[in-house]
Amino acid sequence: MADSNNPQPLPQRWAIILLAGVLAGALVLSLAGPLPGLGAAGATVLALHQLMA
Repeated sequence: MADSNNPQPLPQRWAIILLAGVLAGALVLSLAGPLPGLGAAGATVLALHQLMA
């Protein structure tokens, strides 16, 4: 268990998943707007979490 002074590092799998979600959200945000961008980011994170689990 991590304490407040020494938190556990983020696993590499989650770093990849979150980075892909941010990139997908930014791409769709620039093309279609904020709401589809949020949807794309969320869908990407959920899909990659299921695939990599």
